[in-house]
Amino acid sequence: MASDLGFSVVTFESDCKILINCINEPKSSCPWEIAALIDDIKSWASSRQLSFVWCCQEQNRSAHWLASNCLNRKILVNSGCIPPGLRSLLDRDSLSL
Repeated sequence: MASDLGFSVVTFESDCKILINCINEPKSSCPWEIAALIDDIKSWASSRQLSFVWCCQEQNRSAHWLASNCLNRKILVNSGCIPPGLRSLLDRDSLSL
């Protein structure tokens, strides 16, 4: 999706420290439940300019809100229509930069 939008360098942020460590550390011991997924991510990322960084949960409120609501199929989001709940979180996040 990022390359479709013209982005060549992308940073993925997550508040899941285990996930980020598994992706970034070559010899990390990942939980077996996600080991195959981590291998796929590393393979996919190896030919792209991607970085994976950990952020604390307070810095990840917008992404958490979006993922939770999309997962529960409560909302459908596109770039032209940002739900009010997400808009307020994005505004708050931009003030903390």
